[in-house]
Amino acid sequence: MFEKFALDLWGAQHPGSNSTLYGRNGQGQNGVDVVVRSGDRLIGLQCKAVGKLDQITIQTEVNRAKRFTPSISDLVVVTTAPHDAKLVSYAETLTRQHKQTNLFSVSYHGWDDLLRILEDHQSVALKYFPEFFSTTDKGRASLTRALRLPLDRELNIMLSDEELALFCSEASWELKNDPSAVFAIDHVDEQRAITMVAEIEAVEVLSAEARTARSGLREYLAHLAPKTRRAEVAARLLLTDDALRSPWLVGGCWPETAATMRRLMPQVIAGATAHPDRLPLKIGLPAHPKLVGYIDIDVEDRPAFEDQCKTFNPRYFIGGVHDLGSALGLKYALPAGIAALVAYSAFHGVPVEELQRDNTSSIYFWGLYAA
Repeated sequence: MFEKFALDLWGAQHPGSNSTLYGRNGQGQNGVDVVVRSGDRLIGLQCKAVGKLDQITIQTEVNRAKRFTPSISDLVVVTTAPHDAKLVSYAETLTRQHKQTNLFSVSYHGWDDLLRILEDHQSVALKYFPEFFSTTDKGRASLTRALRLPLDRELNIMLSDEELALFCSEASWELKNDPSAVFAIDHVDEQRAITMVAEIEAVEVLSAEARTARSGLREYLAHLAPKTRRAEVAARLLLTDDALRSPWLVGGCWPETAATMRRLMPQVIAGATAHPDRLPLKIGLPAHPKLVGYIDIDVEDRPAFEDQCKTFNPRYFIGGVHDLGSALGLKYALPAGIAALVAYSAFHGVPVEELQRDNTSSIYFWGLYAA
């Protein structure tokens, strides 16, 4: 049943593809349970209905998949086991090694991430989980449009943790399934300035004092509006870009997405701030030397960082961002990476879509440096 579920879920992600179960129990399957042919890609799925998975098992299946004929372009390990950041990191390491010898990529999807993917494919959800749908709805999505994110003047999101997690879940679905969906940041000072300009202009004849006030408000809006629009792009990337989200499986755990969103807004709108009592780091990409994101490791997190990054040197350090660890990586690297992408796009006139095509949104391949 799990193999059939994986077949339907991956078939739904690749419209027009051909998907089939490969072999049956007792037959040699060479590390592949499901085969998905999508254009020039031949994707092999290895399905593990288990409670726990380890690197040895993944390596065993990878070795078996090397014998699969014809050669696959991607090996996707899917499991009912929970998300494991170490296994995600291990799969990315194998992918980088395989790249050097033109072998297939390797990825890992735990159950949390499969549920995230399932949110975008209601027909598959209805087929395998009909108990979550009413008989009258027939599986039609009935999510509330909630695409306006309110910020106060300190750039705090004006929603509770539970409300923000729900907002992220619903907004992600809307943005990915409705091309006309609009995402907006409602900054309290921006909204107040817009209202004040409207009130001034409602008067038939403006005095010199009123025109001066309007001019000042317009200057403020001209200063704030571009930053707010960048925040909207950053939030949309966090909610919809699978290359950004998949390294940490953010979408598989909406409370974690919400926590990342809270850290993302100040980084994009206010920019990097120096704190003498924190450990300053930066992340960057060799192919884009001007694409830099700044991170301040909080005092309480510094011992955990230094414990996980044994090779850290305050004068020079480079390594994969996943060296921050599963907890610290999500907390710091992802928002800093998105902020850097959006800032680079805005300041250098490079569309975010172009950066995505360059794979600059794959946080795993960013270097980590002392700053």
